[in-house]
Amino acid sequence: MSRNKLRRSNSQRRRGATTVEFAIVVPIIFAMFLGTIEMTRLNFIRHSAANAAYEGARKAIIPGSSFTEATDESLRLMRAVGVGNGVTASLTTLNDTMTVTVTVPVNQNSWGAARFSSGMTITQACTLSRETAR
Repeated sequence: MSRNKLRRSNSQRRRGATTVEFAIVVPIIFAMFLGTIEMTRLNFIRHSAANAAYEGARKAIIPGSSFTEATDESLRLMRAVGVGNGVTASLTTLNDTMTVTVTVPVNQNSWGAARFSSGMTITQACTLSRETAR
């Protein structure tokens, strides 16, 4: 057997091993990439819900504002960022504090993890003291 023929067969065998390694590793890397995108989306939803709860509470503490104005403001902000499926906002009062709670069902607002997130919710709340009329 000549030396060139021996080299060629070694490189052909290595090419086959590289193809198998690629076929094993690529789905794992692809899954990690998509998982990272999904986690980023869920973090975005969490921050948006916290902001919507805060803005709704700000609306609620103004003298003369109604409960529906506060919850509508929270829902409007969630819809503005593209998160409106199944989102609920509630307002509770205790003495002079107003608490707005925004709840987002993950399976209705996820891009890819809906099958794995049944029953999971993102809940954010903000409590502010009511302003007094002067």
